[in-house]
Amino acid sequence: MMAYQECKAVGAVTLAAQKRPNEKTLYSDLSADGFDIWWKKTFAQHAVVVAQASTLMRAYRRVSSDGETRIGQAR
Repeated sequence: MMAYQECKAVGAVTLAAQKRPNEKTLYSDLSADGFDIWWKKTFAQHAVVVAQASTLMRAYRRVSSDGETRIGQAR
């Protein structure tokens, strides 16, 4: 009878420990979610900056090539 009670007591502790979320896992899940949100937001912001820079560079090249053509024609 003692062996059964000891097994039952050990099993009960194991089940109770499994039901409780591990703090390490809980915090690592939260930090992983936070990192994913930060990464997506940062990537989106960088993509916008790159698109704006690309548009500005195209406009600058267009204006500068128009200016050089006019100077060439004036000579």
